[in-house]
Amino acid sequence: MVKGQMMTLEGIMGALLLFLVTYTLFQSSLVISPLWSEFSDAQLKQIAYDSLRILDGNSTRNDSLEGMLISLDSSFAPNQDFIQSLDRLIRPANYRLEIYWVNGSSIESAVLVNNKPTPEAVAASRIVVLKNGDLSPSSPFYRSTGKTYTPIVVEVRLIVWRA
Repeated sequence: MVKGQMMTLEGIMGALLLFLVTYTLFQSSLVISPLWSEFSDAQLKQIAYDSLRILDGNSTRNDSLEGMLISLDSSFAPNQDFIQSLDRLIRPANYRLEIYWVNGSSIESAVLVNNKPTPEAVAASRIVVLKNGDLSPSSPFYRSTGKTYTPIVVEVRLIVWRA
């Protein structure tokens, strides 16, 4: 009888020990898992991609990516129509807007909206192709090649974070 009670206690203690180890293992993996914080980042990244896609749709208007790039001068200040459209699409998040392009053999860059991102910021980019004939000589992208259909490729990078 004592031997049977001892085996029952050993079985119960073993089951409790296994339960405790399993509980500790699952509890620690849920706390450490990075997937919880990535969920909001995925939403922000999708908002940034969608905003750039929408702004790239109307190429003839001032509030489009192409219209904004064509109207840029050496001050790199985007027009107010574009800024208002972007603000409406991104709100309530905050953003930084940068552009990159190739000038000869070097890569040039400029910051159009200079807000300081947080460490949780995400980026999305869109490529816009401009024609040299559409640009004025005061444009930073203008090339005096004499050809009106020389393509100028500009990457527009939108960095977004929660305000």
